[in-house]
Amino acid sequence: MNQDQFVARRQDAWKELAGILAAVQKQGARRLPLEQVERLGRLYRHAASDLAYARTYFPGSQVEAHLNQLVTQAHSIIYAEEPQRLRSLWRLFAHTVPATVRGAWRPLLLAAGLMALGGLVGFLAILYDPNLADALVPPELRFYEAAPRGGEIWPVEARALIGSYILVNNVRVGLLAFGLGVTLGVGTALVLAYNGLIVGALAAHFHQAGLSFSFWALILPHGALELMAIFLTGAAGFCLGWPLVAPGDLTRGAAFAAGARRAAILVLSSLPFFLVAAAVEGFITPMASLPEWGKYGVAAVTFALGIAYWLLPGRRPEQPGEGRAQEAAGLTGDPAP
Repeated sequence: MNQDQFVARRQDAWKELAGILAAVQKQGARRLPLEQVERLGRLYRHAASDLAYARTYFPGSQVEAHLNQLVTQAHSIIYAEEPQRLRSLWRLFAHTVPATVRGAWRPLLLAAGLMALGGLVGFLAILYDPNLADALVPPELRFYEAAPRGGEIWPVEARALIGSYILVNNVRVGLLAFGLGVTLGVGTALVLAYNGLIVGALAAHFHQAGLSFSFWALILPHGALELMAIFLTGAAGFCLGWPLVAPGDLTRGAAFAAGARRAAILVLSSLPFFLVAAAVEGFITPMASLPEWGKYGVAAVTFALGIAYWLLPGRRPEQPGEGRAQEAAGLTGDPAP
């Protein structure tokens, strides 16, 4: 076909693409309706094909220059990689992560229940037989027996020791709880219950010494978030193991793959909890100037914020067109508009 026929056949699509690009320039790509975002991808591919045709048969023409401008503008919008990655990261933590956590409430409750059960058993065991502390309480955390019963019952050097021990231990427990999910969840359950047993034994050990208030004031400011992170990693372990036991209508391989994707999001969601807990443990827990009741207040605030993050974000559907430009560009071929 000649140039006039080519322009007459394709100019409506070019005008539509130019209109979408003008709308993007005026109000931003995130405000585009979904159908326009999808249309942008199609029109871009067809315009790129038209540009190749024009360069072959009408080199140096105004048609080629016009198409080159349209394709360049569309490409810069669709493949704006860095902003798109930032938006994807924001959508992940603002929408996908909390929605996935809420959808995993059953394995979360199971993880929390196993730790609570282990904690109760450990607490009652030490109350029944204090000598069991030799087996359940790490030796480096039994220093209080040589400490005076009056004055400073948590020496400065002891605060760093016990806080760091609990933090490192909980991170290790979280990784084990997740990784052992491949044992059909049995290893995850044992890790959670055993960790709860140790925490319960510690609590009973200091309770018998009359130090319960000080013990929980040291543990809870960062421990509230650490426990929530462990629940997440434990739930991730169960998401790995359960599909192997009951794959439902899927093959075990497909069910495991779906469970692994869910588990990966849960593990990812635990990282901010561990990081914030580490910051609290490093800067707030050791503060001698902050009274113990103040540390309980910090624990209440961090716990409330963690629960709020699980419950509130991600309920609003994503705005049409948000983050879809690249996906639209990658759609399979379709008829020319």
